[in-house]
Amino acid sequence: MLLLRNQVQPYAWGAIDGLARIVGSAPTGGPEAELWVGTHPGAPSLVVGDPEARTLAQVIAADPARWLGPELAAEGHTALPFLLKVLAIGRPLSLQAHPSQAQAEAGFEREDAAGLALDAPDRSYRDVWPKPEALVALGTTWALCGFRPPLEAANLLAGLGVEAFDPLVSALATGDEAHLRTVLGWLLRLDGRSRDAIAAAVAASVERLRGDDLADPRVWVRRLVDAFPGDPTAVAPLLLNVVRLDADEAVHLPAGNLHAYLDGAGVEIMAASDNVLRGGLTPKHIDVDELLAVLQFEPGMPPSPVIEDLGGGVTTYDAGEEAFALAALTPGDATLEIAPVAPSLLLATGGSVEIDGPGATGALVVAGGDAVFVPPGSGSYRVAGTGRVWWGTTGDGLPA
Repeated sequence: MLLLRNQVQPYAWGAIDGLARIVGSAPTGGPEAELWVGTHPGAPSLVVGDPEARTLAQVIAADPARWLGPELAAEGHTALPFLLKVLAIGRPLSLQAHPSQAQAEAGFEREDAAGLALDAPDRSYRDVWPKPEALVALGTTWALCGFRPPLEAANLLAGLGVEAFDPLVSALATGDEAHLRTVLGWLLRLDGRSRDAIAAAVAASVERLRGDDLADPRVWVRRLVDAFPGDPTAVAPLLLNVVRLDADEAVHLPAGNLHAYLDGAGVEIMAASDNVLRGGLTPKHIDVDELLAVLQFEPGMPPSPVIEDLGGGVTTYDAGEEAFALAALTPGDATLEIAPVAPSLLLATGGSVEIDGPGATGALVVAGGDAVFVPPGSGSYRVAGTGRVWWGTTGDGLPA
């Protein structure tokens, strides 16, 4: 059992002191977007008390069989196959999607052959892994996820009264799902004066909108116009489903799903990959052709993670992904006992918890925002305290 101190990513879209309010960590006074827990090289967790001041990534890489188990080590893993995060969303994120395993492998090989450096700003594939994700809301959280039916999108787009959209509206009104690809591609390929003129027309249309009902997708168009001036993909809420999650509800973002987080907070778990294909609402590189090749344009939401209350303060979130699964542990006045069979991260939020287990000389006090790493098959661990614990592990690592 290793005590971990975790790093905050101060991206500009993060809420001011957002993570401090959520997890109970010390406030920084600035934007706090993501708390990362795991072995990702961008912000690996630090092992508290390690005599060599190593990160969790360094500890695991030195002996993968011990810390990950023989199966993952035999598959060549030298780091955790998942990354656990807490998000504090102060402003909307970019539209994005992630590739499948086969797409990631082919894309990585193609960009390598083209001589693109791994850190090149116009590179889309930085490794050979897929990057599915799942998020559990920590309060009311809003997102864009998956395409609307074409007829519904046509009606919403027509409602803006932007003349340049008339051909797009007519195409979508046929009900043919293929035109969702046509419309998105057209928006992303706009440039120069045409792009500026259409973005200005969209802004003028929603500027007249009254009310602030977040269930109205036009309200989100107005907010995106404010957040990303001059970007015509601000109409994305008219093409994609606007999703509201209440606390403890979850969303699954598999390969090929176009999505964006808009507002709120949540615990996110994902495959440990850096493969992101941008789709608008960003100054970063957008590979339009590759994005359109990766996306799934069938309307609707992907199936949500299966949420199961196992009783005794244990709730599991199973998205059906091999790389990860998630559970919430709420001890309350009781003491919970778990026996991880796969490498696991136990993250405390909302207050400190006590974790006791094999080899410990006493219960380890884990403050909000800190975590514990537990190797597979090492025995039973007891969790108590007023805080909540988020248990991240591999897809087959949760109790039934």
